[in-house]
Amino acid sequence: MDNPERNCGACSSAEVQALFYELLDSDTSPERAVEIRHHLQRCQECCGRLEREEFIRTLVSRSGSTAKAPAGLRQRITVSFTRVSFE
Repeated sequence: MDNPERNCGACSSAEVQALFYELLDSDTSPERAVEIRHHLQRCQECCGRLEREEFIRTLVSRSGSTAKAPAGLRQRITVSFTRVSFE
């Protein structure tokens, strides 16, 4: 990572979270994906959040379940992972 920052200042915004989903869902142009990945190289917090999101998706896909989770579950899991990572 080139000169990584701990926090970019926008890390807590819903917009940044939406960028993660855009990237992970392949719902973006190649140029936009490069921009997002460039930001991730500079910001440790955003990079860590994306890694947690990828981990959650991997766990869910491995479960083989087709059941739908309650709407707030993703947020509660993300908060839980964030607490664990800072402890």
